[in-house]
Amino acid sequence: MYRKVAQLPLDYQLFKGRDSVFNWSPPGAVIFGNGSVARVGEEAKRLGAKKVVITTDEGLIKAGVVKKVTDTLDAVGIKYDIYDKCEADPSVETVEAVAKLAKDADMLIGVGGGSAVDPAKAAAVLLTNPGDIRNYAGVDMYENAPIPVIVVPTASGTGSESTAFAIITDRQNKVKMAIGGSYGIAPLAICDPELTWSLPPLFTAATGMDALSHAVESYISRASDPICDAINAQAIKLIAGSLRRATLKGENDRDARYDMSLGCYMAGAAFANTILGLAHAMAPPMGAHFGVPHGVANALCLPLAVEFNIPANPEKVADLADFFGCDTRGLDLYDKAQLAADCFFDLLDDLPIPPLSHYGVKESDLDMLAGEAIQGGDLWTNPRSITLEEMKDVFKEAYKLKSK
Repeated sequence: MYRKVAQLPLDYQLFKGRDSVFNWSPPGAVIFGNGSVARVGEEAKRLGAKKVVITTDEGLIKAGVVKKVTDTLDAVGIKYDIYDKCEADPSVETVEAVAKLAKDADMLIGVGGGSAVDPAKAAAVLLTNPGDIRNYAGVDMYENAPIPVIVVPTASGTGSESTAFAIITDRQNKVKMAIGGSYGIAPLAICDPELTWSLPPLFTAATGMDALSHAVESYISRASDPICDAINAQAIKLIAGSLRRATLKGENDRDARYDMSLGCYMAGAAFANTILGLAHAMAPPMGAHFGVPHGVANALCLPLAVEFNIPANPEKVADLADFFGCDTRGLDLYDKAQLAADCFFDLLDDLPIPPLSHYGVKESDLDMLAGEAIQGGDLWTNPRSITLEEMKDVFKEAYKLKSK
């Protein structure tokens, strides 16, 4: 039988030093390494699966990635169905379709990025709890543990393989919902960097910046803790040192792909315990209203978020310059922190990220987006509080980036 994970209720209390008590909930088990996708079938069988549903998309089927998974299921005699209509920013309707297909299944396997993994995690909740998936938006809103999910990520971005939540878009109400909690983490992630080798440059860049934003915002979060700090520091070093190479060299730099996969997993394990910050408050409205991919939105917001937070936590922002490998000798604290922010602007300049205008966002839309972003739950743990007028200003600056 599968092991329930993260049995402590998720606790986002602010960390206040050695005199405080904090909870840290680990991710599920992970099998990590090149070629590890070959373990899917035997692990599914070990966890008691007899009938599974795979969530994925048509592109991964055509690329032969899904066959690498189904071959392992065939080898151990596990029956399966495939749902291959997963879309970017997966919808309520997708979750419902997966749950309908999986009504007789005893396990779900998400193969892909967050667009395939999150519907599996959300459908697993719906299979053991009645009613509309919208009823379970939030933390620990469902009573019964989901059926088990194995996650096989094919991108280095969302970190959904190590987090307790699924992000689902309610297109009817134009909002993104976080669904999860104490049993929301997949019992097992099988992370094979080889599955990311052929990702195209834009997708690599956008998902990579999403992973980096997880590690950075988790590191400077007001709910950070010593365990997450150590994990995030290493994740930032891995991603900062490999994202350009993974984007620009693609399949030819397999070490960079390995480091990106590992950094993404680590960042997910950390931010599940700390929440995030300003960039992640800004991104959801852009996706809900204009279809801006989550990674693109975070890529455009992250440098501004880092810079905005310097006055509130210059020490931790300054640390980021060291994680990027900068020579900081002779710099005072605030100059070092500004150098860290500059690292993110420079990284964005080097990546093929399109501007917001590419997705139909107009300057006249920015106040509306700011009004929704100011209500984002991630702002609670952002180091620096932000007013509506300041949020509008940050959106205006984000709109200018990459628009030349």
